[in-house]
This record gives sequence, structure tokens and C-alpha cells, in this order.
Amino acid sequence: MARQLWVAGFPSRYGGADTELDHQIDLWRAYGVDVHLVPMYGADEDMLKSVRGRGCHVHDYRDDIFKDRLVVSYCNGSFLERLPAIAAAGRPQFTVWFNCMTWIFEAERKAHAKGLIDGFAFVSAYQRQRLLPELERIAPVHEVKYRPYFASGRVEWRYREWNGCYRLGRISRDDGAKFAPDTWRIFDRVLTPAHLKKKVFILGFGPNAQRAIGSAPPSLDWRTWAGNEISSTDFFRTVDTMVHKTGGSRESYCRVLVEAYAHGVVPIVENDFAFPDLVIHGETGFLTSDSEEMSYFASWLAMNPAEHRRIAENGRSHLERVLSDPDACWRCWEDLFRSLEARASREERTSLASLEQ
Repeated sequence: MARQLWVAGFPSRYGGADTELDHQIDLWRAYGVDVHLVPMYGADEDMLKSVRGRGCHVHDYRDDIFKDRLVVSYCNGSFLERLPAIAAAGRPQFTVWFNCMTWIFEAERKAHAKGLIDGFAFVSAYQRQRLLPELERIAPVHEVKYRPYFASGRVEWRYREWNGCYRLGRISRDDGAKFAPDTWRIFDRVLTPAHLKKKVFILGFGPNAQRAIGSAPPSLDWRTWAGNEISSTDFFRTVDTMVHKTGGSRESYCRVLVEAYAHGVVPIVENDFAFPDLVIHGETGFLTSDSEEMSYFASWLAMNPAEHRRIAENGRSHLERVLSDPDACWRCWEDLFRSLEARASREERTSLASLEQ
């Protein structure tokens, strides 16, 4: 009998948690898991076709649909809000909750206090360090080991030739906390050789980003897109180097950094948050202590195109061999399934023994 897993929520190609779920589905299906999806706030028609094409089942939500199921939810606020009603209608066999932020939601706090979340999974050591102590102050925590997966096989390796123009950029949702106030200044201070033009691209630019970083200096050649105006793949096929400095959002994992690796884009990030677990300084990208270092390393790459290509190739290799090795990412799910199967077997033996008495 195939192992089953039920998801409270639905994947998307936009947003960190939903794109993580999209790739996670590939991993589950590759290892024979029977995946059942329960959208709780809508489902895109193209994604419906995609998940059904991958052999997933899609169900309408009702309070008792998760009864006796292994249930997983990736940062789905609707699921948290409905957990009391779900438990009352028929408690799941085991519920795994992923908080993809670096703070605890109030509904998460209440659900944990009531014992409605059986296992917590963390996307990085940094996130675990931030959240686990706070959760443990509320109630004991059962931690489910987890390793994020990125289906790198979806992305064809295609290094972008510069052709006279060095292209820098960044990508995020239109959230002021995602954008450092000196974003434009970092890009403006990047130097290129005389024969190489410079252009800046930002995907996810809207009124919140505008308030956070202001207007670009007149000397800068730039272009912006609103969130989801173009696909992330189109964005990464456009740029060479990603300069990612936040405005205080404290990245728990940073999915776009992994996407940069997949597309041959070199990341320049802060030496903080989850980044040190993802970047090997000088080999797969650069970890920096301030904005000046960001501009410096972006300039150094422009002056050293062979090094840029070497680091881009290293990033793709690091993604495939280390960060998203399928067997390593699957191991935590195998352990979870086995522990639940063992528990079910013990319960069955106990039940049979009581009947025999």
C-alpha cells in the first residue's frame, strides 16, 4: 500500500512557501508517496493541471477531511485558523507545521498551546534557533527533521553570456522589510570596465518597495517589474548577479538564492540569517558585512568574468550535490513515515491484545 500524505494548502510558482511545496511534491512523488492536496484559499488552473499531471489528488476542503491522515501545511494561515474545527471533526493522525518566517503567528501560538500541532519542521538552522526556544516556552515541541528540496532538473543549465552588458538585480515580494533603504546606492556604486555597460533589474517592485528605497539615481540604467509580472525564470535568465540585502526581514532560508544557483546567477548576500548555511564565500557566492562590500564584490565579478562563470558553475553544483540531494532530502520523510508506521503497529497490537482479554 502506497504511503499517503495530505497537504493543507496548494502550491504556486510565486512566493517562498508555496514554491517550496511545489518542488516538494516532485520529491514525494519520486519516492512513491500518494499526495493529496486540499486547497484552502484557491487554486490556480495551470497549477491544478500540473499537480494532476504529477499524479496528485485534489480535494475540496471540509473540516473532517484530515481525520486519521498525515497532514502537512507550509505556512498556511487558513489551516492554523481552522485547526480547532479540524480537530473537533476528526483529529489527524499527525500534523506537521512549517512556519516559513522567523516569528511565531498568534494562531500558531494558540494551536500549539492546545496541542493541535504534532510536529514542527524548520527550514534552516537559523530559523530553528529563532523559533524553537519560543515554542518550547509555550509547550513541549516534537521536532520533525527537514531538509528543503529544489527540483534542479526543472531548470536547464544555461549560463548567460554578457554580450557587452553586465546585469545586476534582485527579486522579492513587494514588502518594505525585504528592501534595504540603500538598495539603489548599492547598485549605483558597482563599477564595470569601460567596455561593459551596467543595468539593474528588480522583480517585485511596487508601492511598498518604492517607499522603502525611493527612486533610482538619474545616472543608473534600470528596469522594474511588479511581483509576478514576469516569471522568476525569466528574471533569472535576464541577470548575471543577484545582490540581496534585506530591510530587516531576517531570511529564514531565502528560496530565491537557491533559484539563483539553479540559473547560473551569482548571489551576493548578507553574512547573517540563514545565508551562511547556503553560501560558500568566494566559491558559490559572497557573504558580506555591509553595503560597501556588496558593491565591491559585484564590481569584482564584473572585472573578472572567468571567476563569475566559475562561481556560477560552483553554485549549480552545490545546489545539486549538497543543498537538494534527493536522497538526503527524502531521508527525513522516510524517518517520519517509519515512525508513524511503527506507532500504528504498536497501537494495533495493543488493540488486539485488549480484545483477546
